[in-house]
Amino acid sequence: MKKVFLSTPGQGGTDIPACAGRGARATARIRMPVSPWQRNIGVRLCVAVFFLLPALRAIDWERTEIEQRAEIGETLPPYEFTFKNSGTAPVSITNARAGCGCLAPVIDRETLAPGETGKVLVKFDRTGLVGEVARTITITTDESRNNTYELTLRANLPEPLTIAPRLVFWKSENSASTKSIDIKINFATPVEITDATCNRDNFDLALVALEPGRHYRLDITPRDIATPRLAVITLKPAAPLPAGTTLTAYAQVR
Repeated sequence: MKKVFLSTPGQGGTDIPACAGRGARATARIRMPVSPWQRNIGVRLCVAVFFLLPALRAIDWERTEIEQRAEIGETLPPYEFTFKNSGTAPVSITNARAGCGCLAPVIDRETLAPGETGKVLVKFDRTGLVGEVARTITITTDESRNNTYELTLRANLPEPLTIAPRLVFWKSENSASTKSIDIKINFATPVEITDATCNRDNFDLALVALEPGRHYRLDITPRDIATPRLAVITLKPAAPLPAGTTLTAYAQVR
């Protein structure tokens, strides 16, 4: 059997049957051409991966989220975030943007050589804040890519006084029955609630001391439910409470 070799410029190929004369069979290897784009496909893939994957960051944070608790009347201690330049070149912090006016960040050193560490100290003013509170600070560096870091500050701030529910209501088709609001004092020392007032004269109020200085019940009765109205009820403590303490409840005829 004769073999006939057919070829074209390029690399690679495959064997295919071909005729090499009467009654004979031959095997031909055809080499297909390879374009410059195919030759460089490996380089192109590497470049694509480089730009699609996130760049390694130079700044390593010991932690990016801190939670603290302050009892009623106490101030929050400063939040301390420690960071390190784990890269091979100096890195500078160009901005520290607080997400709330209650935060005051201070950076102890703005430029770090490779291997050096720094701190971000944040004062958190809790005035007017109660419950579970979260605030953020955005740190920006002079790194060429992925140069922002977000720090989260959480605070657990017990409410000096709790009112539940904050709103009681009646519908016109209901009866004018008495409804109650539960009031609890969470201070370390008791604080008496001496009175409760209403900005409308369509509701009767009765303040009951379940545990003087600690626990009260406020009974509210509408005089009529024919006309829709909303009333604001204000509690009056015997001693001043911290700023931001809720002292209001609501009664509504719908």
